[in-house]
Amino acid sequence: MRLNEILRYLVTIGEVPTRDMALMEFEQLISLLGYRYYCVFHEPKPIENPAQLIIAANWDKRWIERYVANKYIVNDPTIRYLLKANRSFSWAHAFAAYQEHPHYRRMQKMIQDGKAHGLVSGHIFPVFGRTGLLGATTLGGPEEIDLSPVEIMLLETVTRTTYIKLLELEGSLIAEKVGDGADVMLTHREIQALSHMADGKTSPEIGDILKVAPTTVDWYGASVQEKMGARNRIHAVALAIRRGLIP
Repeated sequence: MRLNEILRYLVTIGEVPTRDMALMEFEQLISLLGYRYYCVFHEPKPIENPAQLIIAANWDKRWIERYVANKYIVNDPTIRYLLKANRSFSWAHAFAAYQEHPHYRRMQKMIQDGKAHGLVSGHIFPVFGRTGLLGATTLGGPEEIDLSPVEIMLLETVTRTTYIKLLELEGSLIAEKVGDGADVMLTHREIQALSHMADGKTSPEIGDILKVAPTTVDWYGASVQEKMGARNRIHAVALAIRRGLIP
């Protein structure tokens, strides 16, 4: 029955005309699968208010406010794991991956705080475009959710389809985000560095954020310029924005 509902959703979501209807369909589906909460968001970036990355969510507003106020995004193990993942994963898998990390106690504090808001167990489904990570959907609830490999595979399609649909309904140029620029293949680190350049940050500032030397940032910049045929960093940023490689 669950597989039939997932397939029905994939047929239906392409036809819904409004954001509210799309989210209603999505909420019905994840509820059937046992999830209570969801958050659809853009690729994480070290910005002052990570709530701005959220496209849609039904999280408790108090949790969102607490997450932002405590800067949990810095040590969130699911976000750290997301930035290097190449497929979906469970929250438990991400937690286990950082048990030896020097900041694991801070991570545990965030985990316990999340559990107090009903976020006990869940999964994250990345959304990749031709240039790398675009965003993700995290699904969770107060109980462990057991999914079959087929259900996980279909949910990867569901979350990607939903992400794209929500952007389309908002009027975003999804073709630029997913398709255009396919002739230029940038690494995840190059895209990160380029995004920070677009924010006006210097090589030392970007190096501090990415935990690399300023000379490494310069190397990223030179590589991007060569790949894009840009005259300088400013030109590379302009071309990247035009092609939808960075927001």
